[in-house]
Amino acid sequence: MDVPTFSELKARNTAVADLYVSGSLEVSADTDTGRVNDNFVFWHGYGDRWWVERNGVAVYASSSSTDTVAVARVGEFMVHQRRGGLIRLGRSFVPRDLFGPRSLLARRTRVQHGARRPKAVQHNGRPAWSVEVTSSTATTVMVFDEETAIIVELSSPDHENSLSLVDMEVHTDLPASRFVWNGHAVEAGESPTFGMS
Repeated sequence: MDVPTFSELKARNTAVADLYVSGSLEVSADTDTGRVNDNFVFWHGYGDRWWVERNGVAVYASSSSTDTVAVARVGEFMVHQRRGGLIRLGRSFVPRDLFGPRSLLARRTRVQHGARRPKAVQHNGRPAWSVEVTSSTATTVMVFDEETAIIVELSSPDHENSLSLVDMEVHTDLPASRFVWNGHAVEAGESPTFGMS
């Protein structure tokens, strides 16, 4: 079995785009407003389509069709996201951090190195690669799904922040309707509050 390097895993992870996948992401982290324990359920499809729920409430829906606009929960409202840019879906890790051009690996500015060669492990019954990653500020253990290069687990001996992807399923297809918000949504200027829910 060829053992990939951390750089190869990172390159595969940030290049993931055209993939139908779903799962449940469990997040535990310290934030400036206290401890966060979130559970996200999500679906991802070709064309950067997402449906994301946080703790049982829809927080993001996007579709690649020209007649729909992504919506994200801001306070009590689903708000149209007509401009690009960072959309906050939670106060720590979120499903969009797990893979793709906006993943946490693509956004990290500190130089990171694989402290040792990745080792073969199992994560929820799926083959995976575990690698200890060091930077100037912390050591982090990342586990990558072997088939997809999605980050399926992250933890650190230097802090108590962690994530774990459970019930991950790779699909051959998902219906376009899975990613479309059919409820009420407002324009950004119509929402009286812009605090993160």
